[in-house]
Amino acid sequence: MRDFVIRIATKKDIPAISRFGTPVVRELNFYKKEHMARNVYELSIEDLNDTFKSKDSLIVAESRDGKIVGMVAHYPGHGHVDWLDWIIIDKNYRKKGLGKAMINFTIKEAKRRGCHKIWCDTHPKNTTVNRFLKKFGFRKVGILKKHSFKDDQLIWEKIIE
Repeated sequence: MRDFVIRIATKKDIPAISRFGTPVVRELNFYKKEHMARNVYELSIEDLNDTFKSKDSLIVAESRDGKIVGMVAHYPGHGHVDWLDWIIIDKNYRKKGLGKAMINFTIKEAKRRGCHKIWCDTHPKNTTVNRFLKKFGFRKVGILKKHSFKDDQLIWEKIIE
C-alpha cells in the first residue's frame, strides 16, 4: 500500500500547498533573485487562488496523515496541449514513486480532456527535474536562450497516446 493518495486539489488545499511548496522552491539555488521572487509568488495563497480558477490545474499528493507532500500544476492549453508548470515533492517523499504517480495522474487527466501532448520548461541547472522528465518519457526539444529573467530554459515535450 502506498503512503500517499494522488487527487485533484480542492480550494481548501491552497494554504497547505503554499506552506509545503514555498520552502522546497526556496532551496533551489540556481535561480536569480528576481526569478526566485516570482517563483515564490506563484506559490503564494493569492496566486494559487488565481491558479485554482483553472479547473483541474492542481494535483496534490496527500500522505496518510493528511499532509500535502507533493504537487503538480498543469494547465489546459491551446490545441489539446497541456503545460506542466510545477512538480514539487517533499524531500522526505522523494524516490518513493510519488513523482511517477503524480505524472501518471497528470497524463490521465490530460488524456481525459483530449490532449495529445504535454510540454514544460525547466532551468538547465535543475538536474533533478531534468533527469526525472527524461526518465518518464519527456524529450528535450530545445532551449530558449536568455528567456525568463534572462535565464536559459529547456523545453520538453511528451506525446501522450
